Amino acid sequence: MKRYYKTRSLFAILIVFFLLCEGLCAQSLPDGLALYDQLRAFTLSGNVVKVEHFQLKRDRVTFEFTGLFYPQQPVGSKVVGAVFIGEGRAQVTPWSEFERDSVQRFLKTDTIDVTFKNGVLRFNDDTFDLITKNGMSAGSQVAQAQKLASELDEHLVHETGLNLSARITGALLNNDQPGIFFSELNGGKVGRFAVLLDHQARSISETFELNGGEKGMLFQDKGVLYGTDIWTTFYDERDFKEGRVNYSDVFDLVAIPDYRMRIDLREADHWLRNTLEMDIVARRDGVIVVPFSLNEGLPIYDDMRLKKGMKIKSATIANGTPLGVIHEPWETGLSLVLPHALKEGEKITVHLLLEAEHPFYTWKEAFSFPLNTTSWYPRHGYLGRSRFDLTFLHRQKRAVISVGDRIRDAEPLEGGKDLVTQWVMKEPVSFVAFGLGPFERHTDTVAVAGRKIPVEFYSAPGGYAAIKEDFVVAELMNGVNFFSQMFGDYPYKRLGAAFFPSNYGQGFPTMLLLPVSGYSSLRNFSFIAHEGSHEWWGNMIAWRSYRDQWLSEGFAEYSAALYTSRRDNPKHALDLVKDMRQELSYPPGTDTGIASGKLYEVGPLIMGSRLSSRRSYGAYTALTYAKGALVLRMLHFLFTNPVDGDDKAFYAMMKDFVQRNKFSSASTENFFAVASEHFVGTPIAQKFGLKDLNWFLRQWVYTTGMPKYHLSYSFEPKPGGGVFLTGSVTQEGVPDNWFMPLPLTLEFDGNKVMRGTVYARGPQTPVKIALPAEPKKVRLDPDLWVLSEKTSDNRSK
Repeated sequence: MKRYYKTRSLFAILIVFFLLCEGLCAQSLPDGLALYDQLRAFTLSGNVVKVEHFQLKRDRVTFEFTGLFYPQQPVGSKVVGAVFIGEGRAQVTPWSEFERDSVQRFLKTDTIDVTFKNGVLRFNDDTFDLITKNGMSAGSQVAQAQKLASELDEHLVHETGLNLSARITGALLNNDQPGIFFSELNGGKVGRFAVLLDHQARSISETFELNGGEKGMLFQDKGVLYGTDIWTTFYDERDFKEGRVNYSDVFDLVAIPDYRMRIDLREADHWLRNTLEMDIVARRDGVIVVPFSLNEGLPIYDDMRLKKGMKIKSATIANGTPLGVIHEPWETGLSLVLPHALKEGEKITVHLLLEAEHPFYTWKEAFSFPLNTTSWYPRHGYLGRSRFDLTFLHRQKRAVISVGDRIRDAEPLEGGKDLVTQWVMKEPVSFVAFGLGPFERHTDTVAVAGRKIPVEFYSAPGGYAAIKEDFVVAELMNGVNFFSQMFGDYPYKRLGAAFFPSNYGQGFPTMLLLPVSGYSSLRNFSFIAHEGSHEWWGNMIAWRSYRDQWLSEGFAEYSAALYTSRRDNPKHALDLVKDMRQELSYPPGTDTGIASGKLYEVGPLIMGSRLSSRRSYGAYTALTYAKGALVLRMLHFLFTNPVDGDDKAFYAMMKDFVQRNKFSSASTENFFAVASEHFVGTPIAQKFGLKDLNWFLRQWVYTTGMPKYHLSYSFEPKPGGGVFLTGSVTQEGVPDNWFMPLPLTLEFDGNKVMRGTVYARGPQTPVKIALPAEPKKVRLDPDLWVLSEKTSDNRSK
């Protein structure tokens, strides 16, 4: 009900009051933990808003509502939630071809157009003002509405790890603008699904690890076995308008230059306790709530994240002042509420005590590693770099391996029989891990470019596994030597590795986890080479976003093939290439069986981790590892002189890429910018008039095309002697504008070989080459440099 005042003096007083209120509204919120409690309670006000065909546009998503909205009680002076009951509709048009394909994969339609009968909305933008533009009245409380409100946070954090109330608490207290919008909708044919719009990309990056700049997403939980279906993601309207996208790390609130941890492993059969200090430095003014990732790698099956995740026991700053802590069971993170708002550049030291019960992957009751090697301590942002000082307390007859330099080695702990080992990583790195067990240390030194680099392998004693340690140490040394020559100097002071008792390896800075026996085999030395090359691809240069992870895994996979060719046999390296090509043609697995099509068709290389879903099992590995390696191999061919095989230009480019991005992160576009600069001077670029590699990027990274090539040829006499090879190259299965140079090998009598290139542009490209004599054999790409479903050649009759 509106009241109208007739006296001008009272009206003027009210104008002043409202102006003052507008300036103070941001300060009318309760303190951080009280605010969080109110948000999480989600108590409805008892008011009701009736709407008819009300349209609400939130960025790329359009909603239509007919029914009743039940608003939340104001939090401070702001309403930040509502429950809807009635008839609704949500519509989204995917913004790109691969987003359309994703929607098709999950919903069997090209666009999202779904109905619902109820919804729970959370927001700190102008949504409530738009809902109430036609007025609000008092109404009777509806039990169904309050039930929907009360249950939202609990099942959302269980299913996805997202603590939505914590995110909104941060958005309000940190004054994130534009605001956040979330809606969970249910009652239609597709069941329960959600829309999340976060203009700072914080929840999308931290919870769903989509850090390529996406601001919005639609998703659906499919239960313990299948996880989350991400139907589609999108950048926000401002990104599209400006034609550029900020990665999620642009919105990081703090940097963490240093960690200092005292990690108690003396009860490793039961407990992990971590007394942690971290220096945090504000990256903007007004930082009050700081979110961190934690436990995000632990699954929900068998209640693993709930039962075995790290839990925070206390939190203070250096002077002992307590910090507010938001950390719910099942959450894949935590938030710290600071005692005052930080200014940009201000540094404070945070003290945390964390512990977890049974948080280890344990082997033979002797060796222990964190269940998830990267999420056992809190981190802010994606792949942020920090220095680490790690002190481990442990029992006798146990050794601890970790990253960096070993400053103290199993020294007696003061006042007892236990031991202390300290590792320090002085170079800023993105991740650290550790292992505990009765390791045996085997050492040697490799000399590279005037440096002597210690190499260590921590092996399981013979009573646990049969391992040829001398082989592993030799392979580690060979890898350091080889990759230093190919890609630039080894970036760290030492290299360590440890036997890892699982069919899984990982390359941390200065510490590799290797599930290898040490016996000479293609699998063993290519595996060691893959993980060893991660010191360059992944550690020295990190991937900028999940879309760029092929720069780590694909590069490491190809590095292993290069190493195999040099160390063992080029034919065995070609066998690895053949295996990669074959893998791309397998059909994808799904939750209901084998799907039609092939893995390479699931999505482009740039889709990264989103290639993995219950509708596309195997696609992430096949594309990020195998196709990523084969794309780099094609670039190797393009940089190589086809006449004499000189490939120095390729390695010069790779070294330059390393040097420019040393100890930082690189995107796919960063890599191709460097590659294009070098490419223009190569023989192939000059022969075909190519000024950059943008065409290659569009074809092989941004799309899913996989061509078939066939050369049909014949010979004609050439006046004055010799012959003309004439014919055509047929290109199938890709768009008509697809262009690609192809290697051509001609074999003559006397074991003479001539090499060159032809090209394919469109469905058919004529070929005419003058030759001194008719060759015995003509072969189109016999070494499989160019990725294809099939490459063939034949002489025309």
